[in-house]
Amino acid sequence: MPELKFKRGDVVRLEGQLSLEVKEGEVSVSGGLQGKGSKVVIPRSKSVPLEAEGEALIEYTLGQEGKIEQLSERTIPKEWDTLISEVIQRRPKTILVMGNVDVGKTFFTTYLSNKLLRHGLRAGAVDSDVGQADIGPPTTMGLGVFEQPVALLYEVPLSNAYFVGSMSPSGHMLEFVVGMKWLVEHGLKKADLVIVNTPGWISGGPGRALQLYTFELIGPDMVVALQRERELEHLLASLPPSRVRRLPVSTKVRPRSHAERAALRAMLVSKYFEDAGKLVLDLRRIRFERSYMGTGTPIDPQTLESGTNVIHAEKIPEGLLLVTRRKLSDKTLQELESKFRSVRVIKQGSERNLIVGLVNDASELLGLGIIEKIDYERGHVVVLTPVKNADEVAAVQIGSMKIKPTGEEVGTVRPGTF
Repeated sequence: MPELKFKRGDVVRLEGQLSLEVKEGEVSVSGGLQGKGSKVVIPRSKSVPLEAEGEALIEYTLGQEGKIEQLSERTIPKEWDTLISEVIQRRPKTILVMGNVDVGKTFFTTYLSNKLLRHGLRAGAVDSDVGQADIGPPTTMGLGVFEQPVALLYEVPLSNAYFVGSMSPSGHMLEFVVGMKWLVEHGLKKADLVIVNTPGWISGGPGRALQLYTFELIGPDMVVALQRERELEHLLASLPPSRVRRLPVSTKVRPRSHAERAALRAMLVSKYFEDAGKLVLDLRRIRFERSYMGTGTPIDPQTLESGTNVIHAEKIPEGLLLVTRRKLSDKTLQELESKFRSVRVIKQGSERNLIVGLVNDASELLGLGIIEKIDYERGHVVVLTPVKNADEVAAVQIGSMKIKPTGEEVGTVRPGTF
């Protein structure tokens, strides 16, 4: 097995796929101390810096695209370490990390948390990247607590997750801000401080609102603004200057293409559902959340239309909710609208491939599911999920994406109906 010797201050860039073991001395990987016997694995398309703390020796194995690049200087800006010294001294409880896409927010969160761990501070990290989540499965935001140093954020065990229901914050602003607040509160019970890694949506009305209302709701002690030039200044202008810390971006940040992001999303979904099985849930026992379904007064379908086209009906404050076997005729629809003002129609089968969150009575996410079928006559819903115990499921939270277990995205639905 090939070896590399280091002297204090040597810096290399590790690019996956590769694995290494520290045979002598100590090295720092993503800011985390790795001593003799430590093993590090860097997967394909990921890269991290390794810095020698003194004389050290590693053994390594390279995959097809793996490589070790010798660098002439550190890739970590000195301003980052200055900020870390301030954090260690001031001990803030909450830190909000803001930045555009591909500026290294995830790496900064990992580096900061690893460095704090070396000083006896356990950081909780909130990962809000619902499309390419490192902590927790896609369509969720996750909380992880650093108990030991890691090379990459995905190595941090999931502590809590909040179901958003989509791979994007667009159309899910309420879920995002509520979820962030919920995860921060849980994180503060388990860690010394919580670092919130915000989405890269920083401009336009919704983007501004997401960032600024997240700030208002969480009330962070410190805001870290990672920017290449001045792309965050329109947001920072609305924040208290005493809480803002502007930092440069690491020189080795590699942007992901649209194709790479899509492939990563599919891979993460496929991996999550690879050991999933079918779970049958009793519609009389569970409730639907984030949907009109099950929130109204049941109506006998036979009183609404002759024949057997309507298989479920309920009166809701907004009008009438129907589930039909096929499309209603214009005449029937007009008659119902004249009586109930507004009619929302769900076609049977449209629920197939809908992503959902399965939660317990404490509103804790047990896992994700993909609906296969809702059988209204027999009163059950069939869900493909890694969750094994149907008795633990108290509610099904409805998402807005349709997705196959392979990760293929096959459509969206209107929030509230499917």
